[in-house]
Amino acid sequence: MREHFIFKCAIFLSLIFFLQTPLFADGKDYRIGPENLLQIDVHYGKDGVISQKVRVSSKSQITFPLVGEVDVTGLTVSELERKLFTLLEKDYLVNPQVNVVIEEYSTVSVIGEVKKPGSYPVKGRLTVVEAISLAEGFSRIASPNNTKVIRTNSDGTKTEIPVRLGDIMKGGRQKSNIYLQGGDVVIVPESLF
Repeated sequence: MREHFIFKCAIFLSLIFFLQTPLFADGKDYRIGPENLLQIDVHYGKDGVISQKVRVSSKSQITFPLVGEVDVTGLTVSELERKLFTLLEKDYLVNPQVNVVIEEYSTVSVIGEVKKPGSYPVKGRLTVVEAISLAEGFSRIASPNNTKVIRTNSDGTKTEIPVRLGDIMKGGRQKSNIYLQGGDVVIVPESLF
């Protein structure tokens, strides 16, 4: 009973910390990832405008007029704006003004024995514990130490990552509290006992 109380307190405190931590208020420091929907506007010349919505592929690439495929792996919004500026100015446009806005963020799914299964946006660095907090914690029949993360790799293969959330919540194994990536699925199984 005492362990259950401590476990609930740890989840509650993690949620409070998570909600009080600013998540890149202007979106400029967010690292672009698969599934993101970007609005890209390029202004050039007197009245020239290229405006397009693009979805980041599972290989972290976008396709944009004049420059074709662009790798956006790990770039912030500001870095992508600079990269597009450089590519467009090199061969096509004089002093283009590039503006990138993230319209849809990547999501992770939390399923199984949590109180509120579903998809949650990844707007910054999100750990497994924080994802469980967003899902309002474990159900009473959950098996936290048997939690796993299913990650889809860029080549389409899947990797299963075991995460002993019960141990993490008791103050140990903090290195196991991994950061999630867009498209990850967190699975919390039912306890067999």
